[in-house]
Amino acid sequence: MSGKGVILVVALAGFVSCGGDGGGDDGAAHDSGGTGIGINLDDAGAKLDVPAGDGVPTGGASMEGGDGCADVYAMTEPETPTIMLVVDQSGSMNNEFSGGMNRWESLYTTLMDPATGIIAPLEGEARFGLTLYTSIDGNEGPTCPMLEEVPPALNNYAAIDAVFGAADPVSETPTGESIDAVAAGLIAYPEPGPKAIVLATDGEPDTCAVPNPQEGQPETLAAVEAAFEAGIRTFVLSVGEDIGVQQLQEVANAGAGLDPSGPMNAPFWVALDADDLATAFDEIVGSFVSCTLKVEGVVTLDDICEATVLLDGMPLECETEWTLVDPETIEILGSACARLQDGGEHTIDATFPCGGINIP
Repeated sequence: MSGKGVILVVALAGFVSCGGDGGGDDGAAHDSGGTGIGINLDDAGAKLDVPAGDGVPTGGASMEGGDGCADVYAMTEPETPTIMLVVDQSGSMNNEFSGGMNRWESLYTTLMDPATGIIAPLEGEARFGLTLYTSIDGNEGPTCPMLEEVPPALNNYAAIDAVFGAADPVSETPTGESIDAVAAGLIAYPEPGPKAIVLATDGEPDTCAVPNPQEGQPETLAAVEAAFEAGIRTFVLSVGEDIGVQQLQEVANAGAGLDPSGPMNAPFWVALDADDLATAFDEIVGSFVSCTLKVEGVVTLDDICEATVLLDGMPLECETEWTLVDPETIEILGSACARLQDGGEHTIDATFPCGGINIP
């Protein structure tokens, strides 16, 4: 690198929400055009070549020239998310879906196919876990909810596949009690980073106390609200169109910390075939990509707009498409944030004038 100034290379290497309130959505599945989340860097974040020798500060800065002005290569520390897949194991998941498969088989293939599924390519970048939930006659059965669980971990594909691949649909849909149980486990889970529940269900919820009729909507909503208050985001996907739009919207809103009745609405997804399932999971996981990037260093500019931030080599507009949240944090805003969350591979570069950042 030639010339003087300070160059900060920021890596996208984690999955967290944008920090916004979800934006409007009518509940339909969206076509993001992406095929999954691609990270354009290694697991450690931005990869640096730090020259050895005199004049090299700690934190990854190399000195150039004799006037004390430095080119600095700084790293971000990626946050590894914990994502629990909470899958409805009710009997209706045996219903025909698409391509000769039922809902259960289509969901399993979308998540677990080793070549095209969601989990395999991302197992090293997110801590995935699995909870299959159902009951047999609610509290009259052996236990309620009945949960088959795989604790979250990195590189967890094989463990998840062993449980999911051997399971079949059973009976009831105690969604609220199951989310309560999953949230309790996530709250106790000691690893750092953001936590989320991805709820995939094909029917209206019931409860352990009243397995029929299916009138567990208030309990489900309360469980999702409690999870959000504990710092856990919930995304909801309807496998088929048997769940009322109002219920889906209320759960989606509660999962994003919004008023269940509006006026702002969070997205939810309705999948009517296998392609819809793939698109929905791409978008759900994509929306967990970070638009808030930690800087290894302290920005000292009086006017942050003296800096230049590039997304995939294209400049972003200061205070409209990016801002400095605090001296150590850049946030990508609006449509630029949406681009980061489209499931593709992206790079953020930030250039500061000489003396505009201090590296510890």
